[in-house]
Amino acid sequence: MPNPLLKLWLAFCALLPLGIFLLIGASYKPPETLLYWPWIPSLDIPFSLRLDGLSVLFASLISGVGFLVQLYAIAYMKPYKGRAAFHLYLTLFMLAMLGLVLADNLLLLFVFWELTTLTSYLLIGFNHEKEGSRKNALQAMLVTGTGGLAMLAGLIMLGEMAGTYSISAIITQGASLAQQPWFTPSLLLILLGAFTKSAQFPFHFWLPGAMAAPTPVSAYLHSSTMVKAGVYLLARLLPVYGDSTLWFTLLCSAGAFTALWCAIQAYRQTDLKLMLAFSTNVILGQLVMLIGIGSSYAVTAALLLIAAHSFYKAGLFMVVGNIDKATGTREYHELAGLRAVLAISFTAALVTAASKAGLPPSFGFLSKEYLYKAGLEFGWVLSGTMLLANAIMVALALLILIKPFLKPHHPKAAPMKAVEHNQLLWLPPIVLALLSVIVPVALLNWYQGVIIDPAASVMLATPQVKTVKLWEGLNLPLLLSALTLLLGILLYVAYPRLKPRLDQLLSGLPSGPAVYQHLLNAVIKLANWQTRVLQHGHLTQYSLQFFLVLLAFLGTVLWQIHPLPSIEWDLYYYDVVLAVFLVIAAFVVVKARTLLLAVAALGTIGFLTTMVFLVYSAPDVAKTQLLVETLLVVFIAIVLRHLSAVSSVPRHSTSRRIIHACVAAGIGISITLALWIITAVPMNQEISEFYAQTSVSGGKGRNIVNVILVDFRAFDTLGEAVVVVIAGLAAVAVLAGKRINKLVSETDKEHR
Repeated sequence: MPNPLLKLWLAFCALLPLGIFLLIGASYKPPETLLYWPWIPSLDIPFSLRLDGLSVLFASLISGVGFLVQLYAIAYMKPYKGRAAFHLYLTLFMLAMLGLVLADNLLLLFVFWELTTLTSYLLIGFNHEKEGSRKNALQAMLVTGTGGLAMLAGLIMLGEMAGTYSISAIITQGASLAQQPWFTPSLLLILLGAFTKSAQFPFHFWLPGAMAAPTPVSAYLHSSTMVKAGVYLLARLLPVYGDSTLWFTLLCSAGAFTALWCAIQAYRQTDLKLMLAFSTNVILGQLVMLIGIGSSYAVTAALLLIAAHSFYKAGLFMVVGNIDKATGTREYHELAGLRAVLAISFTAALVTAASKAGLPPSFGFLSKEYLYKAGLEFGWVLSGTMLLANAIMVALALLILIKPFLKPHHPKAAPMKAVEHNQLLWLPPIVLALLSVIVPVALLNWYQGVIIDPAASVMLATPQVKTVKLWEGLNLPLLLSALTLLLGILLYVAYPRLKPRLDQLLSGLPSGPAVYQHLLNAVIKLANWQTRVLQHGHLTQYSLQFFLVLLAFLGTVLWQIHPLPSIEWDLYYYDVVLAVFLVIAAFVVVKARTLLLAVAALGTIGFLTTMVFLVYSAPDVAKTQLLVETLLVVFIAIVLRHLSAVSSVPRHSTSRRIIHACVAAGIGISITLALWIITAVPMNQEISEFYAQTSVSGGKGRNIVNVILVDFRAFDTLGEAVVVVIAGLAAVAVLAGKRINKLVSETDKEHR
């Protein structure tokens, strides 16, 4: 792309999210704004967008953080080839996430859900020349895509239970749907989709694997977009499933275990980017747990934590990206003295790490206080689990901040170079760092009125919104926060000695990527076995398999119909004559020992079938049958010279012929019984009358069969014609190829 055009494209990609952010602010009028366009009216699927407290929070973060990430990517991706395509993928990813959080229809939400999966695949695998990028992109797509398909089934069950696919209408029904038989299956399937998307255990492993993506993708993916899609869905459906004991149990147990387990995994890492990646799993687990609790304190804590995490996580990823650019490594043991060349990035890291650790007066501190308030309502188990996970988060914040920036540079440390001459590398993280302090200090009342109150009224059936305060005096949550900081400092000090022991202790446990790879290999082996069994290349085997399946279906249905309906036999002599000749012709086809006799008998069957149509007053069908049979006989006669003689074809074994005879007899009997049952039931004339009444007015023709084929079933007829043409072209190509091969072989012989 020429340089001026590239600059114009980059400016558009950066300004688009900013414009969307401003549009959301201008359009949002609590409690909600609903935009509605008919999309697929025949299926009652509208393109409806809903902007309320919950969706405006996510949409603002997606577009606002997206604007800063696009700015950062302009500088970060400058040396990369294909940066124009990268910004396109990033923009499509943003639009898909916006559609997901704004959709007011379950099926529309699913469409955008899968679009985020596809666009994230493009972003994670952007460095496609690297095997790791391709592998991790596929891993993320398979895990989240499989969960998305399960979720689709759950959404359909939910829509059918509620009698509508409108999310706003379903929410008004609330927990009244709990008495429906599909309530529990829909809950489990939707949770499966949400857990895979938001990387809950045991699906947590795909998210750290997504670190194969460039740093701007990680900053965006982890802070505001795809990984929080599952959290958004759970928050949106809290009024429907929130009173279920199963909902509470699964979300609290999965969320708490994910948070603690991934905090331990983050503590074991030496790559700063992987530390941040696993710590994202920790926050996602805490958010899932809070939504599972579903109290007013829990909802308030979740709404605070969503924004706080977006600010500090995107900022920290950008800082780590700058470290990588300055040193060429992200390994903790190879970094030191970076404050000298990354002074502004250090300032951003200091503030965002403080928010990550939960130091006052940061946004992270505020969200952690209300997290403890929510946990204490349900005892010490959840609170203790979160305390340990948050203590590890404090240790991670210190690990990211102290040694890379504050320890003096030494000869063994990675060489450094200045990169902050490009303002777009440090401006976005500085803005995010400032927001981490400004919002809780100066804009808390605004955040309460615009986000927390409207969103809580959507999430809670009986809203009892808690007033958020930065300082509520000395209390138990504050004591737990102080204990968290103290324990985090101890974990940081013990890191050099504790990490090796932790690695040794957990080394024998199976890892998520290894289990995933084993499952993938098993699926591939199953597919190969199935291909060997079903796609073996033997035409007779294919025919036998097809007729066995047909017989199974027919037999299963017909076996359930008893007694057989009575039928009045009104036969004439010509009916009997035609039937006898048809049976004789079929017997000749089976027993013929020459191809010519078999073709003649087969043609006889077709012409006798034409006589049947004529006898029963279907001249148009008879004419079509006659033409088809004539052409078929001609074609087969032409092909005869390319076929081997019947006598040269090996005969099947006696047991195989008995099987064939049984299958043929079974299908013949089943078809006879089916026709018997069909003809005994009065025929519904509604469709016939419709075609008779509309063939002239709609199709401008009096030949009803022709009008059906050419007008009412035009696309079907066109498809059939295309199939015939393609088959003919393929046959010509095969025959031509054989001739060419024959000529080539003859030419080679002459040269020799």
